[in-house]
Amino acid sequence: MTTPLKVDKMACMGSGLCAAMHPRLFRLAKDGRGEVLVRELTDPRDIESAQDVAECCPGGAVLLDTP
Repeated sequence: MTTPLKVDKMACMGSGLCAAMHPRLFRLAKDGRGEVLVRELTDPRDIESAQDVAECCPGGAVLLDTP
């Protein structure tokens, strides 16, 4: 089972928090906004980390499609 991960570019404030918290899953794109490096999560630890990032994101831009 996979969990899709994405960043809503319209909601992203470019704080860089996602990339700082989990650089294996996120980076800042050339436009200064967050960008997902791994679009489909399978490792429960990555899913938990991405959920933590989503909860902390100041723009609410990190989205996980969890069942």
